[in-house]
Amino acid sequence: MTAPELSVGAQAATTKLPLVFKALGWLTENPYDKKSNPSGIINAGIAANSMIKSYLLDRLNSISEKLIPSDLEYNIPYGSPQLRGEIAAIFNRHFNAVEPVSEEDITVTNGCTTAIEMLSFALCNPGDHVLIPAPCYLALESDMGSRAQAVATPVKLPLEESMSVDQISYFENTLSDIEASGGKVKVLFLMSPHNPLGASYPRKVLQAFFKFASKHNLYVVMDEIYALSVFDHNDSVAPFESVLSWADLDSYIDPASVVILHGLSKDFGLNGFRMGWALSPWNKDLTNVLRCYSAFGYRPAYTDRLITKFLADREYIDSMLQISQSMLASNYKFVAEFLDQHAIRYIPCTAGHFIWLQLPISACINTLKKQDRLGDKDVADVKWTAENEMLVWEDITRNHCVYIPPGQSFFSVEYGWFRLSFSIDKDDLVIALDRLIKACIASD
Repeated sequence: MTAPELSVGAQAATTKLPLVFKALGWLTENPYDKKSNPSGIINAGIAANSMIKSYLLDRLNSISEKLIPSDLEYNIPYGSPQLRGEIAAIFNRHFNAVEPVSEEDITVTNGCTTAIEMLSFALCNPGDHVLIPAPCYLALESDMGSRAQAVATPVKLPLEESMSVDQISYFENTLSDIEASGGKVKVLFLMSPHNPLGASYPRKVLQAFFKFASKHNLYVVMDEIYALSVFDHNDSVAPFESVLSWADLDSYIDPASVVILHGLSKDFGLNGFRMGWALSPWNKDLTNVLRCYSAFGYRPAYTDRLITKFLADREYIDSMLQISQSMLASNYKFVAEFLDQHAIRYIPCTAGHFIWLQLPISACINTLKKQDRLGDKDVADVKWTAENEMLVWEDITRNHCVYIPPGQSFFSVEYGWFRLSFSIDKDDLVIALDRLIKACIASD
């Protein structure tokens, strides 16, 4: 006897397991701990702000309460009015919203992964394409495609054009190719601040994106999950400007076509609480659809109640965000100086938890030699390739015990790039960089 086949969608999903899941297995098997396992794998790959853990634990433990009867009941799946009110207050205090954001504009989900999937169901039919500037957040293919069957389509760009209006031509060409093959593009997905490049799009670039989307009748999803993790406010860099702050948004696109994402995981360092939110103040129909889907994004009633109380202490929240940004700036400066000292190429950043860097070819040569894949006479011919990048990634993670995700998991146009998260304990960061450079030192 044989069991029935899985659905076509399920079979496709099994071939698209994100690389990060493999890495999480290695991290679980051999996690670094300063005292109990100092030779374990340091997690410098997950975008999580662990620098502020002590502040968060102190505060959350101080406001935690005993369970009450309502915690045992179903709560409102898209968030209680009190919770959504406090989220609206975050937008109104920190995102410079032109029009005050209302609790009625917000749909709360169990993380932005769920919000992205809900939007994929709401905005796309199976097989419709979502255009995304590459390199891009590594889980989008899974978030959009595993169940909703939207097709995450990275538009590969030269790095030097990633923050330029010149990139629009690549989007025009990609869209034309998709339509010529009978496909349909429905959504443009943008992250600002960018993941993994760690910079905010200049206003003129966003204007060009909005005009492109309007021309082709596309929705625009603005993922602003790192909005409050901007640590460089220098006049010489493009500032973060939430789309909520645009008084002239309708000059470039119908605002009803725009959706915004944010959540607890990044700016608030609370990945484990699994809470994100979507809002489109200009599109009540979409808000209603997301609320219809919200039963699939339930969170525990107790979590909603605790986070409502957490966000309600606005003085604490604003102070915590300032502390976080200061610590991000300090760790970024330390990493940038280290990379400069060792002549490792990287993209300067101003926001987020990570830095996009290219390891020297010596890291590749060392790994290939160690695995007897390379003779001395072949050294001059070594290049970064997809296979070599994966070999180096596994070697650095499992043998040098530093986890940093490889560029191809971000659909990088070049091989040899990696994303290093610097939002970890400073002592751990020092050790991680030391291990990383040892993997790069040219061997005799």
